[in-house]
Amino acid sequence: MDAIDKVAMMAELSHDHCSLNHGPGISNEKIPAADYIVMLFGYKEAEGKEIAVRELIIPVCLECVCALKGEEWTLLYCFECAESRWVCRRLAKNKYRHHILWLRGCPDCSNTFGGLYFSDIPSCGSMAHMAVNEIRVAV
Repeated sequence: MDAIDKVAMMAELSHDHCSLNHGPGISNEKIPAADYIVMLFGYKEAEGKEIAVRELIIPVCLECVCALKGEEWTLLYCFECAESRWVCRRLAKNKYRHHILWLRGCPDCSNTFGGLYFSDIPSCGSMAHMAVNEIRVAV
């Protein structure tokens, strides 16, 4: 993703709504997006050049940005069906230490689990600039 793509995304931000789960009965259409999670799926060539095969762009609200930057919540996100769930680390049976767990298939879209990937949100000066801090996962 180059600088022109980032500027275009930020220009469209005022028209987008948060795509993440906010709980039962809460409509995402009423929650304006404040930033994007940009996930690049790809691989690294022998000479170190990164090749993005697929981009996943997820609009998120300021509340979700704050949750992703903090240490209280972990986001489970299925990149096959775009379903998301939040896990409160303090109340969870398992110990979650990553900000996002990317699922390849989940109980909502498949009876076959295809894999688990993780990433952490790098901290930056402002809470609402995750599109600038792209998250990379090799598949």
